[in-house]
Amino acid sequence: MKRTISALLCAGLIAVTFTACSSADSFSDKENLSKNVERNSDTETTFNYSDGAVSAPTEYNSYSSEVSDFELKLFRNYYKNNSDKKSFVFAPANTALTLGLLANGAAKQSQTNIVNALSDELVLDSENQCSSYFQSRLKAFSSDGTNTDENGKNSEKAYVKLNQSMFFNDTVDIRKNFLKANADFYGANIFRFVFSDENAVKKVNSVLGENAVTSLDNSNNLFCTSTSDIYDEWLNAYEKDAVADGTFYSESGEKTVKYMTSAENYIHTDKAQGIIKYMRNTPVKFVAIMPNEDTSLESYISSMTYLEYSDMLDSFKITSLTNASVPEFSIKSDGKPTSLKSELENCGLADIFTDSINLSNITLSDDLFVNDISEIQPSVTVNSAGIGGGESVKATVTANTLKSDSKTTDSSLKFDRPFIFMLIDNESNIPLYIGTVDF
Repeated sequence: MKRTISALLCAGLIAVTFTACSSADSFSDKENLSKNVERNSDTETTFNYSDGAVSAPTEYNSYSSEVSDFELKLFRNYYKNNSDKKSFVFAPANTALTLGLLANGAAKQSQTNIVNALSDELVLDSENQCSSYFQSRLKAFSSDGTNTDENGKNSEKAYVKLNQSMFFNDTVDIRKNFLKANADFYGANIFRFVFSDENAVKKVNSVLGENAVTSLDNSNNLFCTSTSDIYDEWLNAYEKDAVADGTFYSESGEKTVKYMTSAENYIHTDKAQGIIKYMRNTPVKFVAIMPNEDTSLESYISSMTYLEYSDMLDSFKITSLTNASVPEFSIKSDGKPTSLKSELENCGLADIFTDSINLSNITLSDDLFVNDISEIQPSVTVNSAGIGGGESVKATVTANTLKSDSKTTDSSLKFDRPFIFMLIDNESNIPLYIGTVDF
């Protein structure tokens, strides 16, 4: 009997050793703290859409407007620091969700500061429930991009991916209540591992993407990074003959670009004009906004408050169409984390990155600090078939949108100067992506 037990123990040790060796470049189950924490499926508590919470929390309207306001502040600060770039895009929704989770780990005044930065109208419990509903609804309406038909080809391929990750050094103990709050409301990846380990960089890159980081500072107790991706076709695709060359008046001179022309829903304020165009399979709409000719892009962005944003969207009328010409464009990510520390500090969150932050709801340690909150900026390709991120949309364009709607358009609008674009959640109007386009 003892020999049998010994043999079983030896076999178990061999299996464990083999597993450890085979996963040296990726996180083990022990290091992935979020993997085995069960989510509460009570929809009255979590408002998780995939569990059946088809109605939003009562505070959702306040959450939507407050979070959108925060994201626009972040955008204005981001533009100040990146105005030298012709085109850029980032995903502020990911940052808002990261901060929501971080608020659960903060305590006392530190928690109040984070919650108030996101919304001065909501308490943390409401913030959690609304964040859960917002993100889970997006996931519920989006496939993982692996659906195939009987011929093995992609079928109804569409997805919106917002992923947040927190990386803790192994010296930090993590409270179970924090992990439970993440499982119930946010679903972020939470890892704890030895930063100085020889395979540490490979493990991080197994989550963030190849060559995302090249080194880790052993003193970094916590860093947060997010990734995002999107793929979908237009609800109303462009005709094949609705794409033609035209002139774009870039800040650096005239450029020849391809314009896509179709009848789209018109929106406007006294400062700018724009359009809304819907996606086929995901609950997302594309919004393009161009300042009036007497207003520079820089000036308009500096004045783009939530009031301007809401006035723009409130001007939408289903019967108000414009013959819109939008250029095809592509913005490529370098795959590297971009720090948002400066932008967040200018949003009133400077204490997050100091040793004065109280993170006692994450850990018993009194020296945990947040080294950085960053994102790997998404890639975006907008063409006549739809929107692609990591891969370009290559669907066949056959719809007769232009012919069927052109007779009822009230005006025409050509995006032939630098403009803003957004990808917005249909229900809440919370921006997922915000960027600018120039050539």
